[in-house]
Order: sequence, then C-alpha cells, then structure tokens
Amino acid sequence: MTLLVNSSDPRGPAAIALVIEDKWKRHFDTSTRRVCFDIPSNRPGRNYRTTADGCTCADLKYRPWSVCKHMLAVRLQLELDQEEYAF
Repeated sequence: MTLLVNSSDPRGPAAIALVIEDKWKRHFDTSTRRVCFDIPSNRPGRNYRTTADGCTCADLKYRPWSVCKHMLAVRLQLELDQEEYAF
C-alpha cells in the first residue's frame, strides 16, 4: 500500500510532523482488539485515541467524511512499520 499525502491540505504536513516527533504511545486495545495510538494534543494533558480509521479529535467529529491529521499520521507510521519489517 502506498499512502500519498497532499501538501496543499494542512493535515498532510501536520501528519508528517507527528510521525517525525514520535511522541505517541502505541498499545493494544483489548476491547477492540486493535493497535491504537494515544497522540498528544496541542493542549497539555489531553490525548486523542487514534487508529487508522478513527480518532477522538474534534476535527473528525465535525468532519466525519474526512481524515484527520492523527489518522493520517497513524497510517503513515503503519506503512513505515510494514516497510521496515519487509527488510
């Protein structure tokens, strides 16, 4: 799978920055049986629970048809993980 990030959409560069910063926590959610990421918000003390297809942030709440920067970042990280595993 190849993931393209649109540089004209501010979510794309923001997602890349999240991957580079690597400040999130990865864990296995036993209730959903999926790998989840807790990504820190810009607001101190707040995290967003994020998977490749869902997030608890306000951006996704107000634009459910869209993909937030957190979801893009998770998708990028998972793609990088798969490429790293292949080699």
